[in-house]
Amino acid sequence: MPKLIVVGNGPGDESLLTGMASSSIKASQKVYNTRELPLGDLLAALKEPPFEDTTVLASGDTGFYSVAKTFVMDLGGLYDIQLIPGISSVQYFCAKIKATYENAVFASLHGRDANIVAKAAYNKEVFALVGGANTVQSVCASLDSHGLGHAIITVGERLSFPEEKITSGSAKELKNLVFDNLSVMYIQNPGAIEDRLPLKDSDFTRSKTPMTKEEIRWLSVAKLGISPNDTLYDIGAGTGSVAVEMARAAYSGYVYAIEANEGACKLVKENAAKHGAFNMQVVYGQAPGALAGLSAPDKVFIGGSSGNMEGIISSILSANKTARIVANAITLQTLAQVVEIFGRFRLQDIDIVCVNTAKSKRVGSYDLMMAQNPVYIITGNGCGTNG
Repeated sequence: MPKLIVVGNGPGDESLLTGMASSSIKASQKVYNTRELPLGDLLAALKEPPFEDTTVLASGDTGFYSVAKTFVMDLGGLYDIQLIPGISSVQYFCAKIKATYENAVFASLHGRDANIVAKAAYNKEVFALVGGANTVQSVCASLDSHGLGHAIITVGERLSFPEEKITSGSAKELKNLVFDNLSVMYIQNPGAIEDRLPLKDSDFTRSKTPMTKEEIRWLSVAKLGISPNDTLYDIGAGTGSVAVEMARAAYSGYVYAIEANEGACKLVKENAAKHGAFNMQVVYGQAPGALAGLSAPDKVFIGGSSGNMEGIISSILSANKTARIVANAITLQTLAQVVEIFGRFRLQDIDIVCVNTAKSKRVGSYDLMMAQNPVYIITGNGCGTNG
């Protein structure tokens, strides 16, 4: 079986090649460079293995957002594949700006969708590779529009080449500048919060707007089974307490907080900013109409439907037939309605929990337990069909 050696070519300057990489290039009869040949053409050429050993030069390091993974997956049955690591753009960039990266998170926006806002909201250090439609300018504009305009951005352009350039400033300052399409960003958000700590009712700014109490909130969010990359809806967001908890759980995802009261929308924004939940968009309007045009949800919390439960469920399942839905009900009439509608839309694994809580209250020298209204938490999963 012929040998295919994939070499990490570093940022671009040949002087940054490792000794092993240089030796492999010299020893190979055939050498391809991914910077000079489109990937599709290169894969097509390699589908017919030559008799001699072949080396492919891949940008950066073979283990960091590298095309090497494609070669292993697509050509593993045709070649004995060997990977030789190189210097990644992040390693080079960090050395240039005298930064370490053991506590940083990484994202590639080069031809990929990645919620950079969420990563920047919950991490003090983020390294991002940008390219294509996701430019430095667009990333900075997105950060600024979500309340992270204060984040400090350091941009590396044309790393290792003579025209190398490094620029620093806030996201707000850099969003109107022009940078090379293939750049590296180091995003610093010193105010990033710990997203795994539970929030108490007293942590939120409140008004007369109803708020889902902390014990119900924690259970409801747990019932959603949120994954880090989920897209979420909080329908009837109120103060935004549930939306903030959802945003923290989806720390690489996104939350739409839908609220029909204009004053409550301002309160949601205030609480989101207070708790660093910038991976959230407040949508002013009445569901289901307000859901039009939003990204399809993976999980949905319904705290209030204003009598539109049937239309809301229909809209959710039209966007994603397998969405998981959690609804809260206080009255028996609402409970009966939710269960009937869940059944009519053939939601699966329907689960109903009645939560009764009591809070202590100091009266003189005694602590009395004051009962709260029982709340029903109803959970169901879309069945994935139109039936």
